[in-house]
Amino acid sequence: MNRSAYFDNAKAILIYLVVLGHLMSGYLLENQYIDTLYLVIYLFHMPAFILISGHFSRTIKSKQDLVKIGKTLLIPYIIFQLLYTLYYKNVFGDSVVFEIFEPRYALWFLLSMAIWKFLLWAFGSHKIMVLVSIALSLVVGYISEINEWLSLARTFFFFPFFLLGYYLNRENFVKLKNKWNMGIAGVVGIGLVFFVHVFADVRWKEWFFGRIPYEDISYGIVEVGALSRLVVYVAMFVATYIFLSLVPKNQQWYTDIGAKTLAIYLLHLFVVRAFKATIFYDWIEETGNYIFLFGLAFLVVYLLSRKWVWDITSPLITGNIINLPKKLKTRDSV
Repeated sequence: MNRSAYFDNAKAILIYLVVLGHLMSGYLLENQYIDTLYLVIYLFHMPAFILISGHFSRTIKSKQDLVKIGKTLLIPYIIFQLLYTLYYKNVFGDSVVFEIFEPRYALWFLLSMAIWKFLLWAFGSHKIMVLVSIALSLVVGYISEINEWLSLARTFFFFPFFLLGYYLNRENFVKLKNKWNMGIAGVVGIGLVFFVHVFADVRWKEWFFGRIPYEDISYGIVEVGALSRLVVYVAMFVATYIFLSLVPKNQQWYTDIGAKTLAIYLLHLFVVRAFKATIFYDWIEETGNYIFLFGLAFLVVYLLSRKWVWDITSPLITGNIINLPKKLKTRDSV
């Protein structure tokens, strides 16, 4: 299996679903099919992304590893936390303030990623720790102090997927691509979508985010909070297995986008917020032409994956802000 193409294909599809999910979020409870698709997307798009991130992660072994975490995760986190705040507040008048310890919007992922890498010191010794991380997450949901501060609630919620990816080897992914397994995944996938459409409630979405404790979630799946989270975990692991089994393993027309997902992830919310301020956003809601959201998501991903976007924004995204003037000068000269 062409492993690099496989993982890039997966990431390209997932980043499209991230953008689509954020575009769809304003139209929930308006259309049952949109609600179903939203829940299905959130069952696997971040779990799969995080699992792949864990697969390519290694334990911290040197000072250079710590410097890399600071440069590639923490510095971009601070930069974009400030940029998001200024953009949402000064351009659109949103009631937001700069808060370094509470990640804004998509930035929780950067902070959680940094914490996950540190957690590998304690959880990276044996595969049984995946089960321990699940048990820990079930307990953490009862602690009200663990919430959006430092993204701790989400960090514990998604950590089992990161840890599972860390322990999976390439042969595990190869085995997913045999015809029998792909056939089973396809059938199970159809069944899962049908089940979500018939039985699930889009108001359960907070259970899929993992960002707040059980007591702050209005709509329960079952009466016991830990059991509700466990049900979500089962569905997420199944949905992630289905997705990873069905991802094409060979080079596709969209494969190259998979290498640029971080830029798209960090930049797309600027576009999404601007879109929500247009009359087009209201027109879709009034007419029910939700199909346009699929095309808009593709357009956003396509534009943000262009080389010129990366040339301009890479110093911010990679934490190499000191090279920004040089980068811009090089771009202008071209």
